[in-house]
Amino acid sequence: MYDIPVTDHSRLPIMTIDYAHLIMQRHLECPATICQVKAQAKQRLIEAGRLIPADVPHLGF
Repeated sequence: MYDIPVTDHSRLPIMTIDYAHLIMQRHLECPATICQVKAQAKQRLIEAGRLIPADVPHLGF
């Protein structure tokens, strides 16, 4: 996003819902299977009912 590379992909001790949305936007090109913080944000949004995962897992993003 904005041609600024994302350099930190480590999990966070606390993830708010608002910050999870921001992480999903900033790590748009990161595969959730590799990027720990994107996977954490995705799980947080699922738990909060803000994201409904597909029935079939997708490869990549």
